[in-house]
Amino acid sequence: MHKIGLFFILVFLFIGISNAQEASWQQTKLLENPVSKVKVDQLNSIYGIRNGEIVKYDSQGKLLTRYSNKLIGEEVKLDVTNPMKLILFSEDQMRLIFLDSRLGELRQEINLFNEGYEQISLAATSHSNGFWLYDPINFKLIRFDQYFKKERESLNIAQLLRVEFYPTDMLEVDNKVYLTDPRNGIYVFDVYGNYIKRIPIKEISELHISDQRLFFERGGKLFGFNLIDQAEETVQLERSITSPFAMNRNMICFATSKGIIIYKSKE
Repeated sequence: MHKIGLFFILVFLFIGISNAQEASWQQTKLLENPVSKVKVDQLNSIYGIRNGEIVKYDSQGKLLTRYSNKLIGEEVKLDVTNPMKLILFSEDQMRLIFLDSRLGELRQEINLFNEGYEQISLAATSHSNGFWLYDPINFKLIRFDQYFKKERESLNIAQLLRVEFYPTDMLEVDNKVYLTDPRNGIYVFDVYGNYIKRIPIKEISELHISDQRLFFERGGKLFGFNLIDQAEETVQLERSITSPFAMNRNMICFATSKGIIIYKSKE
């Protein structure tokens, strides 16, 4: 009887662990403001982007503030890694804008043409209030401090890796820099610009990394790839992924023509 009892305890523990790993999510709210892109920061603030405007909401969907700059164009990228210092980057205009938590401009915007760069395709927040730029002409990662002083740059990545390298997104997380090239996979560098490894997951154009996991869409489903043990799991959602999304450990948000759809984990 003792062995049978122990067997059932182990079974229940296994079921509990499995359910914890496959936590499901459900829709909790729709913010009726059509957007083309969405971001979520570590403080659970939500950012909707459309037509040169950023709208910021709290975790309950209450409108907090907005920022408008029609000169930056539609194809802008917003990095909310540091909620106190956001980076807004327009590749078309070669402009770099830093915003505070109220979406006010922290300093005069940086015109990268005027700084001597022919082309910059990516920008990302870095530690200690610094930031990264990616130079696609010379295939280099360049790190700057908060005063726009260049601190270091990588070797020519295309020559180093011996591939045609065309990254579409960049993110620094936990002292590692991730660049995704949809045709080749995700490349990982240290904070000095030294190459570490390649994660062989292709067709990812935008990086979503949270809680030591890389999240990506495949066939309309959301998957999580554990960056520590390389395990892959399916995220249980009540919908197919057909629009841009953003997430952290507490919520998943989708940018749609109806507005921002918010999902939260079932209790």
